[in-house]
Amino acid sequence: MRWLWAVAFTALVLGGTGRGAFAADNIAGRLLVAQPSLIDPNFSKTVILIIRHDGDGAFGLVINRFAEQRSVTDVLSLFNEDIEAPDAQVAVHLGGPVQTASTLALHSMDFATDRTEVVDGKFAVSPTVDALKARAAGHGPAEMRIFFGYAGWAAGQLENEIAVNAWTHVAADADLVFAPDPSQVWALARMRIQIDL
Repeated sequence: MRWLWAVAFTALVLGGTGRGAFAADNIAGRLLVAQPSLIDPNFSKTVILIIRHDGDGAFGLVINRFAEQRSVTDVLSLFNEDIEAPDAQVAVHLGGPVQTASTLALHSMDFATDRTEVVDGKFAVSPTVDALKARAAGHGPAEMRIFFGYAGWAAGQLENEIAVNAWTHVAADADLVFAPDPSQVWALARMRIQIDL
């Protein structure tokens, strides 16, 4: 279960400030929505699915920064995997400013391996190669996005940013997480803020 945290969160833990106080409001599995006042170009108008949130910090994927549609064959070639899947395509997103050369597959719950991590019982994250090999073989998840990089916070950092109103959060639904037009996700998530309070 902790394989994903160990891989994706290594740089953050090594560069962090150590264990701090952890708010009781664990928002793993929710969507973190940037407030209009957040002007940092890395996060302005972003929506982030929080994958993990605990006493060590938080880790998530920006779901509304679509990069391009790529063939599964092309993406697998980045991992020196030579598999033909001429008709299989996958959406590639920019998941955040941390470790932008690393990748993860976020997908629906209809696929899992022993290395898959479930997020709040609604979504799943797997190593990119595992998910793409399954897609190439015709039995991959119905919904899947590949993310280069991720967003991460040291212990207490995200709680502080929420406290100063840089972010708010709403329930994560598949229609937002796997939206066909990611460019509309921030506006749609903002509309849900009042409903979700």
